[in-house]
Amino acid sequence: MTDSLSDSGRAHVGAKALRPACSVEGCGLPIRANNTPYCEKHYMRVRRHGSTERLSTLKPGNLIHSGGYVLVNAPAHPLSRNSNRAYEHRVVYHQHHGDGPFNCHWCGTTVTWDDMHVDHLDDCKTNNAESNLVASCAVCNQKRGSEKMKATHRNKSHRRYTAHGKTMCLNEWAEYLGISRNSIEYRLKAGWDINKVFSPRIGNSGPPSRKLARAVHDNIK
Repeated sequence: MTDSLSDSGRAHVGAKALRPACSVEGCGLPIRANNTPYCEKHYMRVRRHGSTERLSTLKPGNLIHSGGYVLVNAPAHPLSRNSNRAYEHRVVYHQHHGDGPFNCHWCGTTVTWDDMHVDHLDDCKTNNAESNLVASCAVCNQKRGSEKMKATHRNKSHRRYTAHGKTMCLNEWAEYLGISRNSIEYRLKAGWDINKVFSPRIGNSGPPSRKLARAVHDNIK
């Protein structure tokens, strides 16, 4: 029984090898069956889209990355790496400034294309004019991103409080006064007067207040 199945399998492989070549020029693979002039690959292409040509999966035009950056079709560009696309702001900077190395616009550190970022001066990710782009090291880029994130959170915060002529969210008040946000939350829940809520540490426990916070504290006594 085993010998019979083995012989049958070899006969099947041999018959397939004896089939004529695919009719597509330059293919050379055997046809998939006697009732089609195509190999498996070209047969499936014809079945899917009616042609033996390989269709490009590349979408036309520019795309917007999930992070908001513009992606351009640049398969031969050195910054495209293993992709057909590259970030437009990096392509534009490379076009005007070359292979580098460069100096970080913010701190002067030497950077190359392997470790640098290209920052938008106006923080608009789609404004890729050459005058709006500067080289940045990873540290400065991260600091700028952190500040922008804080600003976004401040603008979106619905919990902004006014005291002593200033209006800030809880995190800003905590940093300004030199106390924790939890302390401020406690004071608010306890029903303290708003000017007392947003005052530095009261009492002798805990770390000493900052000079700036002490000045605020002295002004509201």
